[in-house]
Amino acid sequence: MNWQDFLDFMTNFRTDRIMEQLAAWNVGHLSQNPYVLAGLAVVIAIAYFLGWKAISGFIAGIGGFSYALSYAVSQGTGTEGLAGGGIWVLVGGGGVAVILFIYLLFIRSE
Repeated sequence: MNWQDFLDFMTNFRTDRIMEQLAAWNVGHLSQNPYVLAGLAVVIAIAYFLGWKAISGFIAGIGGFSYALSYAVSQGTGTEGLAGGGIWVLVGGGGVAVILFIYLLFIRSE
């Protein structure tokens, strides 16, 4: 693998291509699907009550951030997302998910 092959590979991680892939996966509709939300809540509750606090914290952190990402993608990107509040939900929801993740994983597990 030479340098040009590496640069060609890295073009897959451009923001516009990532957003196109997220839209192709219908990530924007996950925040509206009750089965996804209920399934995530059940998995977190089962892991927490079984005593797997680190795993439940990890799932809550990943699930919360994916919910915030899903909502932000459904609001739109670019200036449409700023006007619709999608970026603030992504930042705020991601911050809450990270705080919950840190609390459940490091503070509560002691």
